[in-house]
Amino acid sequence: MNHRTKVGLVVLLFALLLVACGGGETPTPTVAPPTATPVPPTAAPAAQAAQSLAPSSADVRTFVIDSAQSEARFFINEVLLGMPIEVKGATNQITGTIDIDLVTPANTSVSQIIVNARELKTDRNLRDRAIRRFILQSADDKYQFITFTPTGIVGLPASVKPSDSFSFEITGDLQIRDDVAPVTFAVTLTANSDTQITGLAQATVQRSMFDLQIPSAPGVADVSEDVRLELSFVALAQ
Repeated sequence: MNHRTKVGLVVLLFALLLVACGGGETPTPTVAPPTATPVPPTAAPAAQAAQSLAPSSADVRTFVIDSAQSEARFFINEVLLGMPIEVKGATNQITGTIDIDLVTPANTSVSQIIVNARELKTDRNLRDRAIRRFILQSADDKYQFITFTPTGIVGLPASVKPSDSFSFEITGDLQIRDDVAPVTFAVTLTANSDTQITGLAQATVQRSMFDLQIPSAPGVADVSEDVRLELSFVALAQ
């Protein structure tokens, strides 16, 4: 086979290969698929659920305790000059807030409640001085304030609308001077309107829980171990 014949066979084979591969047609230009924009990884299901359950700021309304319309008070029994009496001490120097979740009231939270113990007043100046100097020692700047730090709330309703009244319990750490003890308050609350709530929180504690010693005083024969605590409050929407 001469050289020209070999070249012809090579050309023929090359043409057949082009036809077999579609090379005999006008090639249709191919367009590269668009580059996909990277998609951030999807959050884990648990994180997604937590995020969906977390109330937005628009769902939470903050109510601030109005000291002008509120009162923190204690009641204790004593025998004075042979007569049993109930002593009341009170102050309106209270601060605290309540964050109400409008969608899920059970998620409502209460800030630390602070009471200015130095401003507690009873019906006797001598007793008030004894409270400030010896019993609560609130004349000392270190012990001027009594604090209640909530740790849990149970019994909140599933929904609330204006004019509703309901009861629940709030547990927390009550601190008087250097002593801290868990205390549970029974609370009755009324949603007067979408801008005001009122309530009464009550609990009974023992003086020994906070090492509250009663100094000897002329005419005072006995002082009860139990002390009833109350917080009557009006809170206004911020």
